Amino acid sequence: MFKLRYILVLLPILGIIIISGIFFVLSRQDIEKKVVPLKVWESEKTILHLPLYVAMQEGYFAEQGIRVQLLNGSDSAAKDPHAGDLADIILTDPVDCIYHQSVNPSAPLIVASLAHRDGTFLLAREKETISWESLRNKNIICYPPETGPGLAMEKIIRNNSMVPMRDLCLYNRIPAELRLGVFKSGSGSYIQLSGTQALMAEENGTGHIIASLGESANSFPSVLCTVKPEVISTRTDSVQGFVNGIYKAQLWMLHEPQITARAIKTHLGDLDRKILNQISQKYLTMKMWTPDPQIEEQAFNDIKQLMLTTSQLDVPVTYTYKIAVNNSYARQAVKTIQYTPKDEQEKSWFREIFE
Repeated sequence: MFKLRYILVLLPILGIIIISGIFFVLSRQDIEKKVVPLKVWESEKTILHLPLYVAMQEGYFAEQGIRVQLLNGSDSAAKDPHAGDLADIILTDPVDCIYHQSVNPSAPLIVASLAHRDGTFLLAREKETISWESLRNKNIICYPPETGPGLAMEKIIRNNSMVPMRDLCLYNRIPAELRLGVFKSGSGSYIQLSGTQALMAEENGTGHIIASLGESANSFPSVLCTVKPEVISTRTDSVQGFVNGIYKAQLWMLHEPQITARAIKTHLGDLDRKILNQISQKYLTMKMWTPDPQIEEQAFNDIKQLMLTTSQLDVPVTYTYKIAVNNSYARQAVKTIQYTPKDEQEKSWFREIFE
């Protein structure tokens, strides 16, 4: 009886020692595995970049042997990510991306879409139900046309058989930090605001959300992942790993939306948590981060044509979708990354340890 009791005491201790040894070996293997750094540029912190933050928070890039160094334009002394070797991957809106491609043959190539819809909303002073056609002869405080949200507004207006500055007036040259104050002072019939700004304005009684540009404009990739050609030629496996991580984040967010809370807390902690959770749910509902990082040819051509119409491209555009977009990484990610349900993830974890 004494021996049996002694054995029963030793067994758990022995198990702990064995498992600790296994974890030590696995951690040593992770340390020894070559990790490739990638410098990723974002002009500002925004919830539209949530799949990137989730991939960083949940270790999806680490699984691919990548260490992402996130560079924020508002914190950096250098403001041009295209200059020198400041960044390997640039997160940008389609207007800025296509403009750079039109003037520079060696500009970064599009490899993935991070966010698939415009993220802004239209607010009125009072609650009302509108159709876009009813905005004829009204005034809207909005973004400049050389920005993604500004071009999304142009697209919706023209899709509804109106011409900006002829059928309605767009106040698109008011500095960003003054727009809301100008609206509060009585100017403009409506105002276009980012998701978090719109919800905060509605909460404090400044206005009421009456339309979502993301839903009205349909397919409009608001955030693109672009990679410098020299990075593609020298670190193509790392680029594939980066796109894999983005796609996995989009896929897991669809099935396990609760993982977004951890990423929001870490990367957007300075903003109101309640507002961020509300806007993330709105974006998930409107399929902002649908798990498909590929860029559709029609969407690309529509944006390019609209930029020509609005005089955002000053030089003849000789490049095409096939030159500007490299969808091979996105296609490979969709082919190889598959969602694993939680119970299967746990079984797979135990198999990795004991096999």
